[in-house]
Amino acid sequence: RTTVSTGPMPLNLSAKAMTICGYEFRYLQQLMPECDANGKIIKYYPQSEYDNKKNLPLSYHGKGPFCRFSIKAGEWPGVYLWVVDNNIIYIGETDGLQRRFNAGYGRIAPRNCYLGGQSTNCKMNKVVLSFYVQGKTVSLFFYSTTDYKRVELDLLGKNNTPYNVKDN
Repeated sequence: RTTVSTGPMPLNLSAKAMTICGYEFRYLQQLMPECDANGKIIKYYPQSEYDNKKNLPLSYHGKGPFCRFSIKAGEWPGVYLWVVDNNIIYIGETDGLQRRFNAGYGRIAPRNCYLGGQSTNCKMNKVVLSFYVQGKTVSLFFYSTTDYKRVELDLLGKNNTPYNVKDN
């Protein structure tokens, strides 16, 4: 188990668990985009599948392409960390981990590409795609708790992460 400071966070990813601000997070897996038989990322443009009867504009993060990815996990409540190059880049909370990733971040619903949709899903899907294109992967760590909203706020108050910002 690795204990990490709350400043800029170099992490020891060889550890299967790490403690951040007193919370023990367990490594789950890397977030890997689906690829074809040649190893090329399969890109998706779900925004074209939306029946945009109200002529809504695309959101800032709604322009494609997107990738698809999934995790193997239960419907656990808790807080998750996205880690790249030994740095925490995003902190999130959920009442059901598998659903949050497999039906949220990892598979973009066409409606979410447009104004009023879940733009965080679009933004973070593009983060996975962008890092993978750069030859890097996002590692997922998880802390199981039913008090996930309070824990997330505690962590966000003590840690500066590049992707926990108000959407445009």
